[in-house]
Amino acid sequence: MKNIISTNQFNKEEIEAILSRSFQMEGDLLNHKAEKILKDKIVACIFFEPSTRTRLSFETAAFRLGAKIISAENAMENTSAFKGETIEDTTRILCSYSDVVVMRHPTSGTLEKATIVATKPLINAGDGANQHPTQGFLDLYTIKKEHGKLENLTIGFGGDLLNSRTIRSLLPLLQHYSGNKFYFLSPKELALPRDFIKSLKDTGVEFEELNNLEDKLPELDVLYMTRVQKERFENKEDYENVKDLFIFRKEYLNKMKKSAIIMHPLPKINEIETEVDLDPRAAYFRQAQNGLYVRMALLAYSLDL
Repeated sequence: MKNIISTNQFNKEEIEAILSRSFQMEGDLLNHKAEKILKDKIVACIFFEPSTRTRLSFETAAFRLGAKIISAENAMENTSAFKGETIEDTTRILCSYSDVVVMRHPTSGTLEKATIVATKPLINAGDGANQHPTQGFLDLYTIKKEHGKLENLTIGFGGDLLNSRTIRSLLPLLQHYSGNKFYFLSPKELALPRDFIKSLKDTGVEFEELNNLEDKLPELDVLYMTRVQKERFENKEDYENVKDLFIFRKEYLNKMKKSAIIMHPLPKINEIETEVDLDPRAAYFRQAQNGLYVRMALLAYSLDL
């Protein structure tokens, strides 16, 4: 049984195997040769927090591989969590009905608690501002697919870094590859937490923090933008004060390399001007599609197939 809870759990050999399987899944699917390796399996998709891409791509991945789906889209309201059931009891029940459980929850650390009682593989589809490992893998896959490599890249992360579980998930994967440099570009109010910065320093990662989005754009191979996450703010006024501070504007494209790509985990709100969508360097919709192939590979991984 292989749980997928955090990208920190994977070594480079495992990462490379998952990437290779993802490329295979994409090729098989595009050639209409996807094997029904999950035939007679049931995948439970339980989302205590809203989702479009993660939930639907997981369900599509399961269908493509021959599985059946049981799901709860608004599980905080339409499951027994509404009545006060603990996550441990919910997990026990889900494991008794399915072969693998995909779960999203707004509270950090919830999936760790669930693994204590789980009898079937658990896949973390996002737990608060903590981790989103399958997003981390699809982001890594996108960079590899777009650039043909994962080494010697200059990558900028822009926007709400404080609350970004996607950045927390991608960076541990990228740290397995040499020669990369990272720029963290955000308003000071939305900078990466200091404990995370300390861990990067401890591991010898080359990085720089800046409060300006424009200056480093000519150096970047990848710009990874994030939205200001309204749902992580307890005070509405705090959100209003920062939501418009970092916006990627169309004219910034003139500063970027022709070979650069712009990524975003989506949904995007106003942090990237809509005109940017038409530029071939805007990779975020291709990135979202890659989630299907990667999640097919991760479902297979979790069941050791």
